Amino acid sequence: MPSVSRTVHTLAVIAVLALVGVGLAVGRGSTPAVAVVQARSMSAMAATDLARPPWFGMRVLSDSVSFHAAAAAINPPAISAAAGILVDVDSGAIIWQHNARAQLPPASTTKILTAMVALENFRPDQEVAVTAASLQQAWDETRMGIIAGERYTVSELLTGMLLVSGNDAATAIAQDTVGLERFVGAMNAQADALGLPDSHFTSPVGLQDALHHTSAYDLAAISVAAIRHFPLFGQIVAMHDATLAATSGHREFDLHSINQLLDLYPYAVGIKPGWTGDAGNCEVGMAVRDGHRLISVLLNAAYAFHQTRTLLDWGFTQEGLPTTLATPTPRPTPHG
Repeated sequence: MPSVSRTVHTLAVIAVLALVGVGLAVGRGSTPAVAVVQARSMSAMAATDLARPPWFGMRVLSDSVSFHAAAAAINPPAISAAAGILVDVDSGAIIWQHNARAQLPPASTTKILTAMVALENFRPDQEVAVTAASLQQAWDETRMGIIAGERYTVSELLTGMLLVSGNDAATAIAQDTVGLERFVGAMNAQADALGLPDSHFTSPVGLQDALHHTSAYDLAAISVAAIRHFPLFGQIVAMHDATLAATSGHREFDLHSINQLLDLYPYAVGIKPGWTGDAGNCEVGMAVRDGHRLISVLLNAAYAFHQTRTLLDWGFTQEGLPTTLATPTPRPTPHG
């Protein structure tokens, strides 16, 4: 089990044992009361995190993001995905949706919320000393390449986390600032503050965990909030490349965004792809054209980057703009 998931499961088990202990102390002699406490599932326990206030003084952004259905879509493209949504950032209109409220694993699109919590609580120039505890990634996890003992600003770690999807950078932002438990607690409090009932997170990374899930709708809302309130987030996710100059705390880094949408669609401005074996290919994409801002989310999608380009471009035609795709996108192969 990856170290992040192992830590969260351990904390959850401790919480269950603590509650059972309280039940025994209060209801001693009352077997039914104890049985009720013991019967509560881990999932139900984890769901209570959403109702908790920010953990240990961590701040959450007070905002409410919601979307409303627009007029019926005209000739929507055939999209092969487990779930998806396309929204107008400024009007809040849902232009297209498919299973938008289904609770699914989000893979590394989780890091959109990780960035939000970091930017709400830490200064971009705040320095973070990397510890070995943050560098326990498995061999097949994506990494920025940071080393224990090095020092980075929050902004630099966010750049590595969002451009190359560095799990090491994401873990360091949480573990080496306030600790994983406190940071993940703030992630769930933030989702709750945004009014997002489909989401529960157990790590800042997005590795597979049965209790780690969100929906296409919620990811669109998180992305709108991140763009609306944190200009630095928008600047980072729009980068094709970034160079982090060498400092007294670390060597130089040359980073290239893994978000292929930036190369496929000239109007794209980010935001974040993700993949795990269980989540499949995921993509949260944003494009801006003639004053229109659209965000799309596809979860477990075939050819996620190409389909996102198709969906965004079609969305602009619904806003009264002509298509800009020179050639049709290959029809995706349906999931078997």
